[in-house]
Amino acid sequence: MSEEEFREVVPDKLKVDKEQKFTITLPNGEEIIIKLNDKEIETIENYIHLLGKHNIRFDLLNILRVFDELNITQISHMVEQSKSTVARHLKIMEQDGLIISRKAIKHQKGKIPPKLYQLNKKLLQVLEYNPVNPAPPADPKKKVEFYKRVIDWCRVAIHSFNILLDLLNPLLNSFELQLDNITNATKIYDKYFGIDSKLGPSFGYTYFSEKYYNQFKKIQLDFIKKNIELVTAQNNDPEVKEREYVAFLVTLPLKALYTLKKRKLRGK
Repeated sequence: MSEEEFREVVPDKLKVDKEQKFTITLPNGEEIIIKLNDKEIETIENYIHLLGKHNIRFDLLNILRVFDELNITQISHMVEQSKSTVARHLKIMEQDGLIISRKAIKHQKGKIPPKLYQLNKKLLQVLEYNPVNPAPPADPKKKVEFYKRVIDWCRVAIHSFNILLDLLNPLLNSFELQLDNITNATKIYDKYFGIDSKLGPSFGYTYFSEKYYNQFKKIQLDFIKKNIELVTAQNNDPEVKEREYVAFLVTLPLKALYTLKKRKLRGK
């Protein structure tokens, strides 16, 4: 797939009409229409800023993405924060339109039904189709704002990766503590790291020359196209509530980054 073909796969613009309907046109001509209110549109436009208000928001969003719907007690145990702290952030995030809540139908008799929180799934659908590499606007002032959003988005991605990768440490520590008991260690390895495991992390990296990177990029664009097809199928699948896995897709211009770092260290 060429970059021109890629731009046909990933929509450059997500249009909102007078009735507040977001229309996403897919490569096959299929249209996905998502009705949003003013607050939800504002949230999409300020998504990065709203996430960056506090580090705990990344954890809260990721936990709700994985477990679909939880109460404050369940969430506070996972983020290792007090209920009051979690409640304060959830309240603000709900006001910002990032999450929604409802009172639990089933609860202990004589007790106040707890609030259950979940992500605003309409926003998620729109954000998942955001353009990967949109063209910057021609107007210089708008271009500066566009560049700022690119920088913010990259910083958010880096921060999210750091948070998610750090979740591996408890598993690795547990694995290491069991090395004196080969039976238990083998069970952990088979469950999380073995070739037949469906739960374990997967890491790998490859260094490319410019010549072969261009070929890799074509493969990568094909992968993104198939990924979009999977995301579309997943969003249209009524049985999908929880999302158990996260897939990272990162490519770094390593030589350029090392060169830039070297120049910075020299004060150039």
